[in-house]
Amino acid sequence: MSKEMILHHTLNIVLMIVLIVVNYFNALNLSISIALAISIIINATLLIRANRKQVESNGTTIDDFNKK
Repeated sequence: MSKEMILHHTLNIVLMIVLIVVNYFNALNLSISIALAISIIINATLLIRANRKQVESNGTTIDDFNKK
């Protein structure tokens, strides 16, 4: 896994934890929760894009990896 993908995974986990804590304690209003949810979606999209680039550069798909 590349450093870029590790960064996206870590950031998604942190954003998810913050969103859960904020929603559990009702610490912030709805707009902050929506902003956190949108940032998670954007980061997940960037993660998928980085994964696709890695697959294209390596030329390895999941099926190829499972055959090894």
